[in-house]
Amino acid sequence: MKARQFLLSAGVIVFVGVVFASVYAAKRLRSGGPPDGGGYEPAEAVEAVTARSVTWQPTADLVGTVFALRSVTLSNEVAGTVTEVAFESGQVVEPGQVLLTLDSRTEQAELEAALASIRAAESNRAMVESDISLADSNLRRMRQAVESNAAPKMDVDQAEANVASSKANLLRMSAEIDAAKARVEQIRSVIAKKSLKAPFKARAGIRNVHPGQYLQEGAEIVRLESIDDRIYIDFALPQEHLARVKPGDSVMAKSSVLGDEPVRIEVVALDAAANRETRNVRLRSIVDNTAQRLRPGMFVDVRVPVGPEQTFVAIPATAVRRASFGDHVFVLAPGEKPDDTRAKQRFVKVGPSVGQELIILDGLADGDRVAAAGSFKLRDGVKVVVGAPGGGPGGGAQGGPKDGSAAKPEEKPSATASQK
Repeated sequence: MKARQFLLSAGVIVFVGVVFASVYAAKRLRSGGPPDGGGYEPAEAVEAVTARSVTWQPTADLVGTVFALRSVTLSNEVAGTVTEVAFESGQVVEPGQVLLTLDSRTEQAELEAALASIRAAESNRAMVESDISLADSNLRRMRQAVESNAAPKMDVDQAEANVASSKANLLRMSAEIDAAKARVEQIRSVIAKKSLKAPFKARAGIRNVHPGQYLQEGAEIVRLESIDDRIYIDFALPQEHLARVKPGDSVMAKSSVLGDEPVRIEVVALDAAANRETRNVRLRSIVDNTAQRLRPGMFVDVRVPVGPEQTFVAIPATAVRRASFGDHVFVLAPGEKPDDTRAKQRFVKVGPSVGQELIILDGLADGDRVAAAGSFKLRDGVKVVVGAPGGGPGGGAQGGPKDGSAAKPEEKPSATASQK
């Protein structure tokens, strides 16, 4: 019984010793040292890069929409049946070109009747004018007869009444003629409205009407977008950056339609008020479109400077490790022993990208050496050797410089990045 208790106690002591030894070894591994306090310590191969200064100007990357200088949706003012459609979808139409005609036979008949009423009214006026002439002659004879006492004065009064009555008839006939002429103009206006014409040189949209179709008043016929040597690009700028942009300033636009290089566009107008939902202000710019590569409704990437140029540090994107607890890099620093390089974790504030590099707003200084490719294997304090990670060409300790320093990266020109 005592032997059994002795063996059980000895087993517990051995188990506790193994646990303590494992915990100690794990702590030594996490601290970067060898588990036994000496001997061989494994090192991680990484690529080293040097942080460098770049000139960066904060910008806002926005989406612009292309608008024609003039655009209308052609609609009919009067109802009617389509008799002719004189354009095709996508066709370029000229100013004054008839695009659509509605049936106007009823109006044509009314026009003929109105013209006939004008002729009748003019004939009646000629008769009234003749009556006035006769009444004037009778009045003169009556006055002469009264002066010679050959006729009573009452006859003069009657003759004057006849003249006044004839003149009143003349005014009535003139009014009838004016009304008939107005009626003619009204009918002609209706007839004119039944022929829809292009107001300017434009490209027609998709045609949705056909001969024989009845159109209610105000039906949409086709969209017309003007064809000009220039075209508008509208974009919305956040209100906090509005003070930095004014009419006459230039911003950059880029689109696959415009080519590989950004195009400079000129701001020509600002909206009078901000959007009440987004608090953005609409700006209008203009750009050359002689080649007609831009079409209304297309989108264009617009980059607007929203701050002065400043100097920041840039490193390759592969050197930054993203994590929920914060973005960080591993700075390569000398260890306690000669030819000993250690990785030190450092948290950084990351800005926008410049090509294949990232702007570091805070946390690094110009000239700091950081781990790039292979940095995902590192932890704070681990021993590193500079070279190609993964045992590739030049990998391991033999792949890097003998002094353990990083090769100096090729210098790049100052860049302008967008503000995220």
